[in-house]
Amino acid sequence: MKKSILLIFSFALTSSSLLADEEIEGRLQKMPCIVAIKSDPSVTKRIQGLLKGRKDTESLIGRSTTYFPIFDQYLKQYDLPSDLKYITCLETELNNREVSTSGAKGIWQLMPDVKEEFGLRIDGTLDERLDLNRGTEAALKDMKRMYKAYGDWEMVLAGYNCGVGRLAAAIKRAKSNDFEKVKKFLPEQTQQYISKFVAYTYIMKHYRAHGLKPVLPNLDLQMVTNVKVHNYLSLSTIASVTGISSEVIKDLNQQYGEGYVPENQSGNNITLPRRVANALVDYLSNPDAKQQANLNFAPMVIDENLPKLDGEPNYFKTSYTVGDEETIESLADLFNVGVYNIMMWNNLDKAAVYKGQELILYLPRVVPKRA
Repeated sequence: MKKSILLIFSFALTSSSLLADEEIEGRLQKMPCIVAIKSDPSVTKRIQGLLKGRKDTESLIGRSTTYFPIFDQYLKQYDLPSDLKYITCLETELNNREVSTSGAKGIWQLMPDVKEEFGLRIDGTLDERLDLNRGTEAALKDMKRMYKAYGDWEMVLAGYNCGVGRLAAAIKRAKSNDFEKVKKFLPEQTQQYISKFVAYTYIMKHYRAHGLKPVLPNLDLQMVTNVKVHNYLSLSTIASVTGISSEVIKDLNQQYGEGYVPENQSGNNITLPRRVANALVDYLSNPDAKQQANLNFAPMVIDENLPKLDGEPNYFKTSYTVGDEETIESLADLFNVGVYNIMMWNNLDKAAVYKGQELILYLPRVVPKRA
């Protein structure tokens, strides 16, 4: 009797798994993607693995709110497909501290040779592979260059993973530019790279269908922006000026190994929560800014008429009804938030809104002080 029950239970689990695989396969075949979607059991297996590791995957999706708006900005600037940002998910799971055994660093896993190729500074004081802006630009320039050479995103992804030298050698051995013919001459890890990319792309586009709920970071990390700093400035001073903890400042700006921004005529990047960016801008434009002890100009004020949000005292929650001819982009500009933020807060699977739609927004109570 027990054996029969076990067999029935085992059959039910197998049937459920097969059904889930069929549903995944159906979505895969309809999913827009920069690479061809082939019927590949390894892709489904990888997706099932990401679904099984539910907590880690929900945290990964949540972290995307910090990084994807930055990536999308540069992808648009360089006229590249938005899907390329999913490379960072399989490379580092959006962990900018990741260091590979081969010496690749940063959220895009850039090798030291980008120093010569794309002019990134890499030394003990500043490693621009960890700069969310400079690192992203270098990665996208590399991929744009490869796409111009090969005209195929599978080749680009392969080259990004193993390097253009190994890819060129594989092409020579295959006597072809057809990825399917080149693939067998590539390293094992690179041969699996495309299926990994498709799996992560699927998860990031279809997590809602599987009931995954993103674990969102605090709102300061969901809405960040960039400020250019030209003169020497310590990270501790930035923390004092903005009221943001030194830990958060360092986490968003891991490129500064010695804890300060070095002098640079072209300017170095500082990533900050949007709500306090003007505080740093005001400080840098202050005639006394060089006297770093002078931090008493109080650049921020709180609108006490706005309600406090539980756990996020610097923000409030509000709703907004979409009006005539308003788009998600125009609303993002109006409220100084990212398109991706609006999508995540409202569980939208497309960057689109319609007239009469009610949206949830999270906005800062802290606003710039005006003279």
